[in-house]
Amino acid sequence: MTPGTRRTLRASLATLAALAGCESDTTVPPEVFEEGRITVDATAPLGFTYLSLADEGAVMMPPDPASSTEWHMGFRRFLVTLNGGVAGPGSVAAVNLGNNMNATADQVVALTEQDGEAAFQAIADADIPAASSFVEDGLAPDPGASWFRFEPRIGTLVANPQAAWKTRESSGRGFAIFRVTALEMEGQRPVGLTIEFRRHDPNGTLGAAATIDGDLTRGPVFLGLATGAPASPAGCGWDIGVTPDLSIELNADCGAGTFPLDPAQDFNALQRADDAPEYGGFLSAISGAFPATVDDASGVFWYNIQENSRMWPTYNVFLVRADERIYKVQITSYYDASGMSGHPTVRFQRLR
Repeated sequence: MTPGTRRTLRASLATLAALAGCESDTTVPPEVFEEGRITVDATAPLGFTYLSLADEGAVMMPPDPASSTEWHMGFRRFLVTLNGGVAGPGSVAAVNLGNNMNATADQVVALTEQDGEAAFQAIADADIPAASSFVEDGLAPDPGASWFRFEPRIGTLVANPQAAWKTRESSGRGFAIFRVTALEMEGQRPVGLTIEFRRHDPNGTLGAAATIDGDLTRGPVFLGLATGAPASPAGCGWDIGVTPDLSIELNADCGAGTFPLDPAQDFNALQRADDAPEYGGFLSAISGAFPATVDDASGVFWYNIQENSRMWPTYNVFLVRADERIYKVQITSYYDASGMSGHPTVRFQRLR
């Protein structure tokens, strides 16, 4: 072998080695997951309809959602819940990227499906924040005064007894469930209300229903569930306070708190009120990354912007962490193809 041949051979071997090294360092392209889109029938007035994001996504109705980890998201009308925290036995958590959360009402009305498409496609793996940014559902003050509603047939407010709460009484006296069953109005002025409740002492079970009437004509009224009567606002004798502007307060300084009863639970058949995951020191609602509010652009819908009782999608994008996977999720409509309300369309795609 001549010296020139040896030099050529050495150069060829070096080239092959370099090529092999480059080949071993080649980055494997990230896996691209299919996008899913499902319209959920969330028209049931009481129970949720549940969705799994796994595989291509599936709507499901587990026999006992409170003990099932198969579902990831739940829908009832415009409400969205996650299977985690106080809302379920799973560990599903989410973060609201809030791409349109500061939009004005006019800007939300002007949003198009193409705007939603662009916002959704813009989110990639690199946009996933730190794990600490993801939150499970917890308790927050009820944002919509769910215990009363406007009745158009009579042109005034009425009680909504479908809204009820498990309650921890002041000073550890016991537990109860309560709801407002009657709201007395003089024109547009609230003058009284009736609270129905069932209570039990510590280590007991819920007893028979009873009622307390509250007079709002002279200002706030404070009610004690243990005595079943109005109480002094001083000290720990009261549990629930109601003001003439229809806000309900809890005697949080003395340990009173609430947890919202699921509307699917039977108020009269319930056996326990001491088993809530936690009790918030306020009239509570379950809330998390998906806000329950529909009066601004922070959630998934903005209601009645043009005074036509319509839900407008905000096209905010959320990241949902479920079963160690992370999905981007966007709610694109509140109506099905025929225009029927209560049918949110959920768009999702796994990122990681």
